[in-house]
Amino acid sequence: MNRSARVLTRPRFRFLTSAFLVPFAFCLLPLSAFCLLPLSAAQAWRAAAVSSFDDAWQVINDTFYDPTFGGLDWAAVKRELRPRAEAAATPEAARGVIREMLARLKRSHFALMTASPVDLLPGPAVVGAEIRMIPEGALVTRVAGEPAAGAGLAAGQTIVAIDDRDVADLVRLAAGPDAKTRQLDAWRRVNQILHGADGSTAVLRVRTADGKIRELTVPRTGAEGEVVTLGNLPPLHVAFESRELATPAGRRAGYVCFSVWMTAIGEPFERAVDQYRRHEGLIIDLRGNPGGLAAMIRGIAGHVLAEPVVLGTMRTRSVPEPLVFTANPRTVMSDGRQVAPFAGPVAILVDELTGSTSEVFAGALQSLGRARIFGRQTMGQALPALTRQLPNGDVLLHAIGDFVTSSGRSLEGGGVTPDVTVPLSARSLAAGRDDTIEAALAWFDRAGRRPEVASK
Repeated sequence: MNRSARVLTRPRFRFLTSAFLVPFAFCLLPLSAFCLLPLSAAQAWRAAAVSSFDDAWQVINDTFYDPTFGGLDWAAVKRELRPRAEAAATPEAARGVIREMLARLKRSHFALMTASPVDLLPGPAVVGAEIRMIPEGALVTRVAGEPAAGAGLAAGQTIVAIDDRDVADLVRLAAGPDAKTRQLDAWRRVNQILHGADGSTAVLRVRTADGKIRELTVPRTGAEGEVVTLGNLPPLHVAFESRELATPAGRRAGYVCFSVWMTAIGEPFERAVDQYRRHEGLIIDLRGNPGGLAAMIRGIAGHVLAEPVVLGTMRTRSVPEPLVFTANPRTVMSDGRQVAPFAGPVAILVDELTGSTSEVFAGALQSLGRARIFGRQTMGQALPALTRQLPNGDVLLHAIGDFVTSSGRSLEGGGVTPDVTVPLSARSLAAGRDDTIEAALAWFDRAGRRPEVASK
């Protein structure tokens, strides 16, 4: 199926991003010594904790896109919970009160990112594998790097224990108001213990696709990719991949995949589209992509849309009129060459870890009829958000707007529903097959070269 080597390949590790964000907690600040504090220090942390509660409540009060808070009495929430923040016995207990306050909103993109041991990654190195949660454990969907592959880790295996910690126990600890949120929290917990110190190893107990149990000792390695920083967020590793594939009928298709929506992927995406401009189909793989800079959807969409069509609108409290996102057709290359946007069929791949800006992009092109979506239901966490550092040093992630596609559809909660649902299959992965890519390639053979492009 793969006709040529990858143009650029980097392991697709997933990290927190900004603007449209997913509430994963990562280490942001040096861990403070919260134990054995003298009285004055204890009073200091308590004052900072209460100030942080007040600051978080106020910024949400001022910026939440719905002034009615969906019927929630936001002032009453403060009256109820602030005394508990004042009475908290530890910094972590005070954080718990803030998190409860955020949970009352019942929206995505409200999170507290802290230096608490509960939230810290154990180290910067990680087992080189992508995982997705299934009832049996953490299914390995892709192995990145020779160290992990050399240790015997392979796609299609299900991780059932990590360093003597049963994955099933981590799943039982997962918190959230619904199954989708709990599944995401389970993924976060498993991903956390796959991390460790540089030079460390993880002892994994895995079940193969044929049911056999194996124990593997897998080195943890550093995440690859270009490192970028943005505001008070942790460093982001931006990975990009491009390659040529063949359809079942032997036609040519281009494949691009990137880890987060950051400006660093702009030029390689342009080069890839230019390389595949006359191919019979283009796959944009957003599986596991949690989001990033929302404004980028205009330019990326412009590589496949020839008209400045409306992708969607965003409403906020600070701007009276909705902000309209329109495609920016890319008719001139960076080197000055005149080109036409890609006009062939476009397939977008999504899954349960596709979130935020990725959902907005996929939903927008789906609403326009410009792309067919393959895979599994996305996160449903599609609110634009900002970050704010609180007095205690924690960082508040808070939603400031709502996004709807050009057809008026909100993606918050429900997410993007694929046109073609492709379930995970451990046996297919173990056999080296990617059923979602194969479904998209088969569609290219049926779709033909130049479908009618929506222009609304």
